Parts: sequence; C-alpha cells; structure tokens
Amino acid sequence: MSSFGKAPRPPSMGDQQLREFVRAARKRGYYGESFHSEVERAHRNISPDDIAHGLDSPDWFLCKDPDFDDEHESWEYLIQTVDIEGDELHLKITIDEKNKRFEVISKW
Repeated sequence: MSSFGKAPRPPSMGDQQLREFVRAARKRGYYGESFHSEVERAHRNISPDDIAHGLDSPDWFLCKDPDFDDEHESWEYLIQTVDIEGDELHLKITIDEKNKRFEVISKW
C-alpha cells in the first residue's frame, strides 16, 4: 500500500548555513529577482546593486523565523541589511536547494 500526500517539510536553514548558501550562490551568479520584486515593486527604487551590497554585507541578519510557503514548498527568509547608501533594506528570499540558487521575492 502506498501513501499519498505531500513529502515531509524539509528543515529550514540556520543562520550560518543560509549565509554560506547565499555567499556561494552569489559567487556563481545563481540568484535573481521574482517578477513581484523586480517589476511590481520597481517603484521602491532598490537596484540590483543595492541588493548585492546588502547580501555581501557581513552584518545582515534574519529579522524573524523563516516561513514555509506551502504552495511553492519552499522556505522564505526575511533578511535585514543596508543598501549602498547605508539605508535599511529588507529582502525576502526563497531558497532552491536542489539547484543551489535563491530568488529575491520582495524588497523594501
């Protein structure tokens, strides 16, 4: 008899594991922005350079515990950092561990 249903939820990444994952993906260029972040939130005037600067900063931190997106079956992480000008920047990212990439899904 087989069991039908969703696979068990994978564990979220810890702070250090997430930092290493983001660093490695950035180094390889394995990241991008979702349509929501890049197009629908373009009015927020946050450039790809601001995002890169914020993620390259050693001082970024998780603002809250990760959220699991049941629809996309992935963890979402809210990072607080700073942009190029030193202004506070929040980035919500999702991780694709299988393909070793991440995507910025929102920014403010």
